[in-house]
Parts: sequence; C-alpha cells; structure tokens
Amino acid sequence: MISTTTSVHPSPSCTSDSRIQWDLTPSSITGESLLRLSGDLKPGWLGRLSSHLSHRKINIMRGTARKCGPLCWESSFEIQGRRNLSDPIEKFDPLPAIMGSAAQVELPQLKISDFKVEHSTHHNGSIYTEITGGDCIGFLYGILRTFSFYSLFPTELEIATTGKTAHDRFWLKGIGASVPTEEDLNTLHGRLSLMLSNSKD
Repeated sequence: MISTTTSVHPSPSCTSDSRIQWDLTPSSITGESLLRLSGDLKPGWLGRLSSHLSHRKINIMRGTARKCGPLCWESSFEIQGRRNLSDPIEKFDPLPAIMGSAAQVELPQLKISDFKVEHSTHHNGSIYTEITGGDCIGFLYGILRTFSFYSLFPTELEIATTGKTAHDRFWLKGIGASVPTEEDLNTLHGRLSLMLSNSKD
C-alpha cells in the first residue's frame, strides 16, 4: 500500500533570495499523488518539470500554477504514473527537474478538439487560451513547447482531465512578462487552427 506521508521541504518567501518549497503526498485510494511547489521558480521551470514527468511516464491529471511575483510561483498538481517498484512515484524529486535542463523526450502527437484564444486584462494584459484535446502523457509539455516557439509563456494555468479528455486554460505573457501583441494572438490562433485541422485528418 502506498504511504500517505507528506514530505515537506524548505519554506519560501517571495523575495530575491527565496528558496523552493515542495511536498509530495501519495494517495493509496486514488493512486494519484499531490505535488506542490512554490517559491523562487526560475523561467522555464514548468516546461522542464513537465518534460521530466513525461520521461518517467507520469501524467498530470489536474493542477494549477500562478505567478505571484517576479520569480515567485505557487503551484499544485495531481500526478499519476504506472506502479513501478524500482522507481516509485513517491520517490520523485522535482528539484533536479526544475533546476536543470529539460529531459529529452519524444513529443506526443497532440490531438486537440477545440480551442479559444483572446485578449485578457488579467495579469495586466495577457492572452487567454483554452485548449481541449485527447489526454496523453506529455500533453502539457507539447502545449508549452508550442507556446514557447512563439515566445509566449504562462503566468497562470489551470489543468483539468475528465476521462480521456484534457481541458487546459492558460494566461500567456511575452518575454520579460511583456504584454502580448495582436500579432502574437493571431500567430498563436493560426498555429492552433492548424493543429485542430490536423487532428481531424
């Protein structure tokens, strides 16, 4: 039976010298584990984390993340992986993932069924994006890679999975937390339209 013990690590404060706090709480009932991260998370941390989870065949079922300061984040993810006695999920340490480089993983073939892209006043100007598609390990990583190709990065996100369908929401900013332009919105809309079209082929 999986233990439900929570491992807690150093507490952060949202300052320039803050540290990272994280804890991982496995559940013997749902088979999922709750991973919480907060503190001084450097740019690109979410992409690196999602790549390492994909590499270990761990799926993010639900979660939220929000930037609460220049480098300070608060996040919570429900993750699920196959039972692996030699490398159990409760032994996963996210720090090497978020502090190092992205894992080399093969991007999944993303199948999206719907999306929305529009300007938002949230976070002093952002692009609000909703994406619905077939859930798979690496879905979030693939979406983040698509965003980063156009120099767009989430400042807040909400992830939800119902059955085999992922429904994710993002508030995107440009490089240096800049306000995205109309061109940014149109370019992203065009890319997601192409992905939607390819998913129907």
